[in-house]
Amino acid sequence: MPAAQAAQDRRWLDLAARLALRGHGGAEPNPLVGCALVDGAGVLVGWGFHHRCGGPHAEAAALARAGSRANGATAYVSLEPCAHHGRTHPCAQALVNAGISRVVYAVSDGHRLAAGGAAVLRAAGVSVQRIDHKGCVRVSDPFVTRMTAQRPWIVAKWAQTIDGRTATRAGDSRWISGEVSRAMVHRERARVDAVMVGIGTLLADDAHLLPRANHAGVARRIPLRVIVDPRLATPTDARVIQTSGEGAVMILALPTAIERLHTDRRKAFTAAGITLEPLHDPAASDAHRSFRGLPTGALRAAMGMLFARGVSTVLVEGGAGLLGALFHEDLIDDAWCFTAPLVIADGSGSPVATGPGCGLMIDAHKFELLDSRRRGQDSMTLWRRIR
Repeated sequence: MPAAQAAQDRRWLDLAARLALRGHGGAEPNPLVGCALVDGAGVLVGWGFHHRCGGPHAEAAALARAGSRANGATAYVSLEPCAHHGRTHPCAQALVNAGISRVVYAVSDGHRLAAGGAAVLRAAGVSVQRIDHKGCVRVSDPFVTRMTAQRPWIVAKWAQTIDGRTATRAGDSRWISGEVSRAMVHRERARVDAVMVGIGTLLADDAHLLPRANHAGVARRIPLRVIVDPRLATPTDARVIQTSGEGAVMILALPTAIERLHTDRRKAFTAAGITLEPLHDPAASDAHRSFRGLPTGALRAAMGMLFARGVSTVLVEGGAGLLGALFHEDLIDDAWCFTAPLVIADGSGSPVATGPGCGLMIDAHKFELLDSRRRGQDSMTLWRRIR
């Protein structure tokens, strides 16, 4: 392929990847997909992204914008066009019907029902090419992970001081990060299916974990609020319990803790509509246990349960015990680290994560820096697990 053509292909796939990101919070559990339609003169004639689950796919939105100008154009798509009848018609066939002459995509669709779009296009005489493109891979990673690992995409978020502490020795953590950083977290709460915290964080902060409403007075999504509480110590008067009418709440606890729950507390949780879900204990009795008796392997099983219930993305907001357990089970995909311009210089302050950890640096989990930006007075870095 000529260098000029290759450069153009990558430039338009860059756009497709950026378009795909605009669907975050609406498209899930479907994949984030962007599409750009370019005519023979190199002019963008149509573009689209998958805005919401059940709505038009990226290709359909782009074709609608392009109209008759789609005939003979090249379609640049971040993910292989789908080939199945679901809530919408197959995108591969729609591209064929519109007279698209060439399709360039970056990531193959791993969904057992949707895959095969490239073959449909080729059978119809359309030129099809798959190009490795890092931006499209990154935007498709959550969907690919859900399909292959059968669990949600898991994002860990924390705020820390320059010296890596998330709270003082007295447990004070309000506020490490600034308002601009906190606003970003609230926007993300309104884009995910579940927000998860450990019992220590719940007891320390008594947060309701609901997203703020936008300027129109509504939140894009109301996430399921999940409390990892092995010994079932959640107070019935906690704000997250008292606001259960505004969004569902689930408590993950050891089966023995649920069985031994006092009658009055059980009635209070039932009246509030709280789901008490037992933590699966796959480990042997002498296996390592961390985070208030949480057995190794229980979080992986819990994530599988959440996936089966339709949860596609989980935002984990701490604390150190829960984050340490998730890192130990290698379940964290993205890490959002907000660093405030503060130093407490106290070895007894709270670290980001606790747990068994790694004995050697060679065993440490490796992450890739995807983004670094300023958020008010804070810095925010986005890291992705290298698998």
